[in-house]
Amino acid sequence: MMIKIGVIGPDDSIQRINHVATHFDNIELMNFPYHGVNEIEEILKKNRGLVDQWFFSGQSPFYYALEKGWITEKEGSFPPLHGSSFFGALLEAQMKEQTLLNKISIDTISKEEIETAVQFHSFDQLEISTYPYEGYRSADELVDYHRSLYEKGEIETAITCIQSVQKRLTEAGIPCYRVVPTNLSIRMVLQYLLERAQSRKYQKSQIAIVGIEVIYSTQTLDESHFSYKMKHQELDLKRNLLDIAQKINGSMVQLGDGLFFVYTTRGELDLHEKESVFTTLTQEVKAHTDLDIRVGLGFGVTVLEAEHHVRLAFQHARKHESSIVISVNEDKTVTEILPSSESITYTLNNWGNEWKEVFKEASVSSAIVSKILSLSRHYDKEEITSQDLSRWLKSTERNGRRILTEMERIGIVEISGEEQSGGRGRPRKLYRFQLK
Repeated sequence: MMIKIGVIGPDDSIQRINHVATHFDNIELMNFPYHGVNEIEEILKKNRGLVDQWFFSGQSPFYYALEKGWITEKEGSFPPLHGSSFFGALLEAQMKEQTLLNKISIDTISKEEIETAVQFHSFDQLEISTYPYEGYRSADELVDYHRSLYEKGEIETAITCIQSVQKRLTEAGIPCYRVVPTNLSIRMVLQYLLERAQSRKYQKSQIAIVGIEVIYSTQTLDESHFSYKMKHQELDLKRNLLDIAQKINGSMVQLGDGLFFVYTTRGELDLHEKESVFTTLTQEVKAHTDLDIRVGLGFGVTVLEAEHHVRLAFQHARKHESSIVISVNEDKTVTEILPSSESITYTLNNWGNEWKEVFKEASVSSAIVSKILSLSRHYDKEEITSQDLSRWLKSTERNGRRILTEMERIGIVEISGEEQSGGRGRPRKLYRFQLK
């Protein structure tokens, strides 16, 4: 499997990365040199579909694209700079300036990394001014930092990680040298991007099953189970589902009255933003057929595993009286799409062996606790009450009190105070999570 990696950076950085990449037989590099970070947007827009991952030459261009929203963290990476990279630039400066340089400024690399490297090599006589940062800083900001120190006589030379900064300082008559990633650092990032791309390709080929179930009320079933109206509604629903199946290159099967499965792949669903296309489907079905449906998405390596996850999704969906979309991944991660089109995600099996033993004896499941944790983060609630739980879980406040009491007993929450209920009743207890 050949993996295509797009390389974004200055010409000299791209040449270095290409040299290191010759050690990889299953990587094909596509080079995109630039002269300014403002060119990155056009590069990404035009070539996004041609590569599997993006290799940025450094921290600054990567975080610039990330802050602008042009890529996500899962789409690329950059080689980190270490103390050894700094000493390579320092040695170059010493040789070219033909003098011993003791006062130096450096940007980007963390202060801790520099201090560790200096202490390891016992270069205590060096006076180093550092300008570390996370994310992106403009070239103007870095140029001003180095220039200011040089004009005050506090440094003899500047060391930067940015090509444009080096060029501008050199043109201003300030000795400046550039830190570049080591071959080992480049090689490690190439290996990381290769494995990530292979994993994503593997995920795209996974089986995906979309389960659609009509929500029939008891009255509807009693009055119209065999009515022509119900059959016409199902025919209208089938038309909607056939359109969806065609869009995601899937195959539709009806398993019973009001129950349909569409078989496809994860890659096809990713093209259509997975859950969002089915949120739209629930709205369209309601408008065209006056039917409420629940949608369960199941993913797996095999059809059997994917079908098992669809049925798990339905178990969670049936706790809701209205239309909802729920997906279950191969790692048992559950995602619920709320009516506001926002989503909450929780997992069914990440508690570890110690907690698994605790939940065996508890009257509350780990899945419910995981969901409550996710909902508390979603609503930014550090303290919760039984009323919060009754609203989130669509149950009674009495059931909310029972769950919180059990969660307190097994050590997941602790009582942190009380709040007035707004009526004449007793104050409600406030609970705070004590999990680390």
